[in-house]
Amino acid sequence: MPSEVNPPARGSRAERTEQAIVAAAHELFAQRGYRGTALTDVAKAAGVSDRTIYVRFATKAHLLKRVVDVALVGDALPIALADRDWIDTVMNAPTLEERLAADAEGTALMMDRIAPVLAVAMQAEADEPLIAAAAQAARESTLEQVRAFWEKLHRDGLMSPDADLEWVIATSALLANAETYVHMTRTLRWAPAEYQAWRHRTWRHLAMAPST
Repeated sequence: MPSEVNPPARGSRAERTEQAIVAAAHELFAQRGYRGTALTDVAKAAGVSDRTIYVRFATKAHLLKRVVDVALVGDALPIALADRDWIDTVMNAPTLEERLAADAEGTALMMDRIAPVLAVAMQAEADEPLIAAAAQAARESTLEQVRAFWEKLHRDGLMSPDADLEWVIATSALLANAETYVHMTRTLRWAPAEYQAWRHRTWRHLAMAPST
């Protein structure tokens, strides 16, 4: 969910204020859900005035979107997920095993960060057009990222030449959705390490087994 709110200059007082707001909002959203969290509660928890919240984030939906964006990458730096170091390893490491290991580890860490607030966003999606649009954009972005991963793997000769590439892309795109992680941790009660091992094993199977 790329943020519509321009991040303040790094190291500035404004940045520190935003970090405090986002951290407080993350905790409250995760504890109370979307409807149970008021912007005034976030302001109090962050130690800022109500006006500061409304100046920085026009609505609660904008604040939730920013919280999800920060959780996705792990910090407030203006560096897109695709430009993170671990993604470079996923896309360009010399062996299949290195790529799969980096993908499984990095994705498990990311999902663990984002899951609590993603569940909140899923609740808000029906009532907040901004959140619904951001969620759909995230799903489309996941498909693009998955496609780029498998097409690069195929070009580099690191997966079965007999694989049905489009089937692999469609299958893994569904499995890679963040909503899938939320359901797996709730239904199967998996820990992040279990998800990491499952993803690694599943992606290896998709890479090596010819599609039938």
